[in-house]
Amino acid sequence: MEFEKQLNRIKKGQVSLVYLVQGKEPYLQELARKVFLDTIVAPEDQDLNVGRFNMDEVSVQTAVQDAESVPFFGDRRLVMIDNPTFLTGEKEKKSIDHHLDRLQAYLENPMDSSVMVFFAPYEKLDQRKKIVKQLKKVAVLLDASELSERDVRQYIKDYLRSQQYGIQEEALNTLLIKTQYSLTTCMKELDKLMVAEIGTYSIRLETVEALVAKTLEQSIFDFGEAILNKDSKRALQIYHDMLLQKEDPIKMNAILLGQFRLLLQVSYLKKAGYQEPEIQKTLAVHPYRVKLALNQCRRYGTPLLEAAFQQLVETEYALKTSVGIKEMQLEWFILQFCGQRTL
Repeated sequence: MEFEKQLNRIKKGQVSLVYLVQGKEPYLQELARKVFLDTIVAPEDQDLNVGRFNMDEVSVQTAVQDAESVPFFGDRRLVMIDNPTFLTGEKEKKSIDHHLDRLQAYLENPMDSSVMVFFAPYEKLDQRKKIVKQLKKVAVLLDASELSERDVRQYIKDYLRSQQYGIQEEALNTLLIKTQYSLTTCMKELDKLMVAEIGTYSIRLETVEALVAKTLEQSIFDFGEAILNKDSKRALQIYHDMLLQKEDPIKMNAILLGQFRLLLQVSYLKKAGYQEPEIQKTLAVHPYRVKLALNQCRRYGTPLLEAAFQQLVETEYALKTSVGIKEMQLEWFILQFCGQRTL
């Protein structure tokens, strides 16, 4: 992985003056942050020589001013810039007055004693902007994009090998499915799995099944599958289980609505001739979600998806306008939709 190669260069002291950590995978973003903190400035000097600047709260010129300062009792300063929305086409959350010409001038001639790192948790930047062009010209890119299904699988195997652990193939498959191939979620679960298997140093299927709970999103996915299969008994069982876990019907309906919206978007793009990578890029969602959506679209067809989506919109209205008992609205949708003749 190029990402890891760049981190290894930093660990070896091969440090550049400007970095761009771009991508929507939280685990990779935080891993990069940890490597910068552990490598660039000694722990005893970090209070004086590490600056953290959230662009939603302070101006970029404040960060630049810090980068231009001479290190205190150390060799380098580390300046970390979070949420640089001005690099994207998004509207900024707060009206902070960012003087981008000041940043532009700094990037044209960065300080030799400072390392400036932009943490940009975005799918893409606005390539038309002058500041983005300059940043791309001088910054070393650390690609923290969400990994493909295959890459997540390989990353988990490599990580466990580095920790001198193994994992059964069935256990790995179950872990990936339960976490929906999210690297961030997988890595969080691995900590407790490794502790549980500290005697054997091999993660077994039964351990994964016992310790890794389904996420709400995974439960909603199973819920949606049961609905599309018109299996009211299974759908009601999943729904009641989620109610017992104190999940809010409004939240459940919103996630389910989002799931069906994605299915329809994928269905329409597929009919328009888009291939899987193009669909993923257009919708900016995890590749695994697109793969699942394509499989569902092939099985159920667009008319059924449209009917389910329309009824969920009506259910959402009923839930938000407090018509009747909240818990009964989604249950009524299940019984009504599953009782309809297949389209």
